[in-house]
Amino acid sequence: MRILDKYILKETIMTFLFGVCAFSAVFLGSGTLLRIAQYITQYGASFSAIVRLIIYSLPGIIVWTFPMSMLLAALLTFGRLSGNSEIIAMRACGISF
Repeated sequence: MRILDKYILKETIMTFLFGVCAFSAVFLGSGTLLRIAQYITQYGASFSAIVRLIIYSLPGIIVWTFPMSMLLAALLTFGRLSGNSEIIAMRACGISF
């Protein structure tokens, strides 16, 4: 793997992980926390049951957040590369887009 590929992959993965965490927090905050509050107030759910509810709801949330996070990572990475004129430098060196 070339150095340039490692550099772009590192930038993309870091932004992707940020996107997964951010979008997962939004999804958890919007839907799951309302259900958790309802379970605590109406049924008196324990802390372990609440943790299990969050863990069991994560796969359904991850299905939605991975594509959004990858799109965010690609846009932010190539936007930053373009903003710092790194894409122009790559093209000047003979590397195609």
